[in-house]
Amino acid sequence: MQVFKSYFKILNRHMGQMIMYLSIFIGVMVVLTATRTNKAEDDYEATKPKFAVFDYDKSSESKALTEYLKKTCIPKNIKNDKKETMQDELFARNVNCVLIIKEGFKLDVVTIPGTQAATTFESAINSFTKTYNTYIASGYSEADALAAVNTSLSQKASVSLLSGKNVTSHSGIYYSFSYLGWVLLVMMIAGIAPVLQVFSKKEIKERISCSSYKFANYNRELLLGVILTGLVVCAVIFASATIMFKGSTFSFSGFLFTLNMLCYMLVSLAFAFLISKITSNSEILNMFANTVSLGMAFLCGIFVPEEFLCDGIIKAAHFLPAYWYNQAVKNIDFHPVKELGFIFMCMGIQLLFAAAIIIVALRITKAPDGIKKHAVAAAAHK
Repeated sequence: MQVFKSYFKILNRHMGQMIMYLSIFIGVMVVLTATRTNKAEDDYEATKPKFAVFDYDKSSESKALTEYLKKTCIPKNIKNDKKETMQDELFARNVNCVLIIKEGFKLDVVTIPGTQAATTFESAINSFTKTYNTYIASGYSEADALAAVNTSLSQKASVSLLSGKNVTSHSGIYYSFSYLGWVLLVMMIAGIAPVLQVFSKKEIKERISCSSYKFANYNRELLLGVILTGLVVCAVIFASATIMFKGSTFSFSGFLFTLNMLCYMLVSLAFAFLISKITSNSEILNMFANTVSLGMAFLCGIFVPEEFLCDGIIKAAHFLPAYWYNQAVKNIDFHPVKELGFIFMCMGIQLLFAAAIIIVALRITKAPDGIKKHAVAAAAHK
C-alpha cells in the first residue's frame, strides 16, 4: 500500500484549499438554515403591524374600529399615550403604530413615517372609515352601517403571485445541495488534481516501471485513494446537512439528494483526473478549477436561477454535467416521487459524463518512453 499511503501524504499538503471551500459551503448552509423556510413564494400573506389603541370615545363606531383592527393587525398594550412613552415604544419596535380615538370619533395616528407597517395600518383605518361613511351617506342607520361594514371588510380574496415564468420557491436543503454543484467540483479539482499531477510525472512512472511494483497495484491503490477522498468529503457534507436541516437527509428526498451528490462526486473526480493530465502547472490548474466550476455554476442554474437565463444559455447548458445535477436537485425538492424516472435519468447522464471525461483523459495521456522500452524488452524476453 505504498502508493495509497503516499497519495494521502501528498494530499495533506493541499488539504487547506479543500477545507477552505468546505468551510464556505457549511457557512452557506448555516445562513440558509437561518433565513430560508419551506414556504412557497406564491403563498401571499399581508403584513400585520403591531398597534396600541386608546379609545376615549367609547362609541359603537370606535369599538367596531378597534375590533376590526384586532383582526387585521396585532394588538399590543403600552402604559399610556404620553408622547415620550409612545416614542420609546415605537423606537424599540414594540409597536409600529398607536391609535388615539378622541371623543366625537376623532382619530390620531402616531406611526414611524415611511414604513410598510404605517402604510398598512393607515390603509386599514381608511378602509373602515370610508366604507362606514359610504353606508351612512346611503341612508343606513348607525347599527346597520356597522353591520354592513363588518360584512364587507370580512370578505377575503385569494392572492397568488404571478410572473412571466414559473418562479417557485425551494427549501433550504435544495439551495445547499444546489450550491454543492460548484463547491464539490472546485474542491475535487483544487485538492485532488495536484496529487494526481505528482503521480503522472514521467520520472515517477519510469521508476515504477523499473521496480517490481505492478502497475495494476499502482493504479488500484491510486484509484482507491481518490474515491476514498471523495467519499469522505461527501460524508462530511452529508453529516453537516443532517445537523443543519434536522435530519431531513434521512427522508426519501434526502436519500435521492445523497445519491445525486455521489454521482456528481464521480464527475468532479473525473474532471480532476482530466485537468491533471492537461497541465502540470499549479497556477493553470487553479485557473481551470475556478473557471470550470464557476462557469458551470453560472450557466447551469446554480448561482443564477434558471428562470432568469435565456433559452440559448439553457440549451448550451444541456451539454454540461452540472445542468443535469441541478435538474435532479430541483426535481428532488419538488417532485421526488412523480419525477423519479427523470431524476434517475439525470443521475445516469452524470455518470455518462464522468465516463466520457475519463476516456478523454486517458486518450490524451502519453506513456513515458521508459515504460514503452520496458514493455518492448519484456516482450522480447518472452
